[in-house]
Amino acid sequence: MLEFYKLIKQAYVTPMRLYGILFGLLCYTATFAYYVQDHLSPLLGYAALLLLVCLPIIALYRRRFSNPFLDMAVTLLAVLYIAFPCSMLHQLAFFKGTYSYELIVGLLLIVWSQDIGAYFVGSTIGKRKLFERISPNKTWEGSIGGGICALIAGYSIPYVLHLSIIAPWQWMAIAVLTIFTGTYGDLVASLLKRSVAVKHSGSTIPGHGGFLDRIDSLLLTVPTVVAFLHISALWA
Repeated sequence: MLEFYKLIKQAYVTPMRLYGILFGLLCYTATFAYYVQDHLSPLLGYAALLLLVCLPIIALYRRRFSNPFLDMAVTLLAVLYIAFPCSMLHQLAFFKGTYSYELIVGLLLIVWSQDIGAYFVGSTIGKRKLFERISPNKTWEGSIGGGICALIAGYSIPYVLHLSIIAPWQWMAIAVLTIFTGTYGDLVASLLKRSVAVKHSGSTIPGHGGFLDRIDSLLLTVPTVVAFLHISALWA
């Protein structure tokens, strides 16, 4: 979230960073408490409402702002775009009611397989631009290569790694969803960085950019996968 706020500040917007991070931490903590204790403390809900009420009041007393309502919107956007998907990882960890690492590890392997496949295939034989206006380096060849690697990972997970928390067809379905959400998640992050004319979201990880560069594919994937698993559970 700090990297997001730093990027967006270059677009002459002044988000309320401390407020946004506190709200994001509250969102993450509330989700964790709900799945660990199987109920949500009313105090956390009241705290969230109090933070929402305080947002426009805090804006009144800020000395530096470009557009107060735009500043407030961008502050909450980071919560929705970053904190909310990260919070939903708890739903994957406690999908069966008790903690299990399988869904998170499996999803990460699929996402990483797609990213690695797209990079190597795209850098080797990539010619046709996927979305040149947003990301000039991404190609159709790389996207297809990444998709194939994601499908191979989705197929292999239940048989090679024996992660059997869900059915094999569900792992394959997650791989198919990841092909689309991972690609669009990467493009959305590229759109953000391109709008402020930077290549990376930060320099926290030498040679790789920032943390946001590493998780951009997950930000759209996690909510989609959670929704799919709950919908498919109704059919079981």
